[in-house]
Amino acid sequence: MGLDYIRSQTGKPWKKRWNGGLDRMKEPTLLDLTISEVSRVLTAELFPGARVKIGDSYIVEPAGDDLIISRGLYPIGRITKPPEESLAAIADYGGYAQGVIERVSLFGDTTEVRLK
Repeated sequence: MGLDYIRSQTGKPWKKRWNGGLDRMKEPTLLDLTISEVSRVLTAELFPGARVKIGDSYIVEPAGDDLIISRGLYPIGRITKPPEESLAAIADYGGYAQGVIERVSLFGDTTEVRLK
């Protein structure tokens, strides 16, 4: 009764209604994610009195198990317990990297730094 009722009410066979439906399901949608490159964004704690702006570039270098962000000779922040991949990438590039400020927290005590 169910299939006969659907066919009699819709006027088209149910099979034709789904014609091409599998192809439409395979097409990309708004919610599909594609990641183009590895993103290295780390959260740093800023030292008291440090002022940073979004888009500024800084030097990121290892200091023991942590990373230090500095402007020239003046340290402005610390990244505690960075991922091993980030430490290895910095070591591969000569022991330091360029970091660009992506976001600054509301209170100005932390920031997100993208490694380049």
